[in-house]
Amino acid sequence: MRIAKPFRFSYTYALIALNLALIVGFGLSSPSFFSLSTLRGTIMLTAEIGIMALPLTLLIIMGCTDFSMCAILTLSASLGGMACRATGSELLGVLVMLAIGALCGLFNGAMVAKLRLPPLISTLATQYLFRGITEGIVLGTGYGINVATTGAASFMGSGNILGVMTQLWLFAMLAVAFGAVLRRTVYGRLLYAIGMNESASRFAGINTVRIKLLTYVIGGIVFSLAGMVLLGRFSAIQYNSADSYLLQIIIACVLGGINMNGGHGSIGGTCLGVAVIGILKSGMNFVQLPQTQQKIFLGIILLVSLIASEVIARGEKRLKPRRS
Repeated sequence: MRIAKPFRFSYTYALIALNLALIVGFGLSSPSFFSLSTLRGTIMLTAEIGIMALPLTLLIIMGCTDFSMCAILTLSASLGGMACRATGSELLGVLVMLAIGALCGLFNGAMVAKLRLPPLISTLATQYLFRGITEGIVLGTGYGINVATTGAASFMGSGNILGVMTQLWLFAMLAVAFGAVLRRTVYGRLLYAIGMNESASRFAGINTVRIKLLTYVIGGIVFSLAGMVLLGRFSAIQYNSADSYLLQIIIACVLGGINMNGGHGSIGGTCLGVAVIGILKSGMNFVQLPQTQQKIFLGIILLVSLIASEVIARGEKRLKPRRS
């Protein structure tokens, strides 16, 4: 279920080397790249991408995906922000965010697991559905949802623990938890099994519907947590606040060795991919590379990552007969 050792280690080292090369390269372009403000911005961006990439990793390993994740983020944050502003209770706002995220995830899971619709097309449809609802809510209130966050949301978005930003702590804790789930639990092994061969998994008695529903709900909740982070950082949310994250999150997962066909990948690989994208995106903004060129560059990276992921998967298949 994991990438074969010769491929896994070499690819992991390549990602580590790429991260170091990016840091050195942007640092040589200008020493101010290592300034505190740039470092803080890079960590924020990396953590926010990473928080959303982790549940997507579980979904892709299971052979699914979720293109509506950024729309879930903005919808949950918008409704949670409205609840907080209307009642004055930030706790209620947080609970609304989490509930909306879970419901959106359940809705996606039901379409994929119960109705057996293609995950890519169905979540692309719900992306427009959730985005349209959010746009109607936000435009109906003016320019956006503005909330003076002071409690949990503010702490998640702009607080720190022992001098380290809360976003980074959240990303690290989720990464450890998700990594342990994949490596140490029956649920994690079932995700790999379903991703490798769903029909065989059903024949073996695995309740694939329940596993898919659970995974999509987990994803929805974590996406809403990301919404809480953004709302807490900016004290406002727009219907398009997270649009730029979608491609970056997908690239981070694929770059980290997650095969889009399912059944392969790890949380560690995703974290390395997230670091590459966070440093790269921050560096491109730092050198003021035009957005059009950034999009072209990211598209090329995605294509190369897809090819590399497929090569790794095929290499694992060739080595399988040699295992004892």
